[in-house]
Amino acid sequence: MQAFTQIRTFTVHGGKEIDVVYTNEEETMSKYLKMYAQWYAEEEENKFVGLDLEYTPEDPNHEEDNYLAVVQLSMRNHVLVCHYSWTNGECPALRSFLQNQEIVFCTVDKRADFIKLYYEKIIIPRENWIDIQEFVNVKGLNERGKLMRDGMASLATSIIDESYSQMKDKFPPERHNYWEERPLSDLNLEYAAKDAYVSYQLYVKIWFFLRYLVFCPGCKKEDTLRGHLCDKCNKAEIEVERAQKNAAAEIARLNAELASVQAELARLKAPASSDNTQQTSPPHGKRRKMNDEQWLESSDAPKSSDYWQNLRKSWTGDEQKSDDPWTTEMSDQQSPKSDNPWLTKPGNY
Repeated sequence: MQAFTQIRTFTVHGGKEIDVVYTNEEETMSKYLKMYAQWYAEEEENKFVGLDLEYTPEDPNHEEDNYLAVVQLSMRNHVLVCHYSWTNGECPALRSFLQNQEIVFCTVDKRADFIKLYYEKIIIPRENWIDIQEFVNVKGLNERGKLMRDGMASLATSIIDESYSQMKDKFPPERHNYWEERPLSDLNLEYAAKDAYVSYQLYVKIWFFLRYLVFCPGCKKEDTLRGHLCDKCNKAEIEVERAQKNAAAEIARLNAELASVQAELARLKAPASSDNTQQTSPPHGKRRKMNDEQWLESSDAPKSSDYWQNLRKSWTGDEQKSDDPWTTEMSDQQSPKSDNPWLTKPGNY
């Protein structure tokens, strides 16, 4: 199979020029794909690659399926157009690049593209392949109230530049039957290059919008300039605030208990009061813990036992005689013995 490589330049919106490499050589593909991988590693913001595919014409009798003809990749102001149908079908460098799990691709409508790559046993991880139609809608709703899918021209006109409104009109529909032609005509090559470039530039604009206006700062930590929290992150933040308030209330309660304990310890350690005045009546509840004799012993209240001790002393002569004539007479005269113990002086048993 004859190998060929062309390096071209095309003008896009705003008078900018893009460099295009058109090839079916494995060595050339490998060289530029390594360059793309290097750019991807160096990129800080736009870490993705524009991707577009073109197929062979459909069989009018529907006896054979159409298949992959051209693969276009774009990054920065560069486009690599690989004429896949004019290779041996192996293309290990291209296969490896497309299935690299560390590279993100962006496309406008990937539904058919996924099937064509699947036929070639090339599977791009779903999470690494972005369909721009799923992020943006320009046309709005149809008559049945469902969202209409936007084509590349309508998206590019609304998001990039109005000059893309004639993008599809300048390319006759019948030219889609010549993607297997070798080499591609200038018209087909320019159309293929611009498709890939527009896919990349569309997501550059959309990514800026998503990064700073739509993406949740909670889910995307690096996107903190603008945007609002999503429902999940908002609920998580509310839970964090509630937990912080509960923790603060618990800390305040524990501090109050600690202050109370410290005050009680300080009271217990304080020296006893210099006031020697004792209570004449027991504090509340103390009488329940002490019997009457114990209470009388611990207070200055008159004790009933003193009366009987004094009376006993007077009967036994331990005390001076009283001036009471009755008691004196009873002490001087020996009273007759009686069986009544109350009439007998103590000690005369």
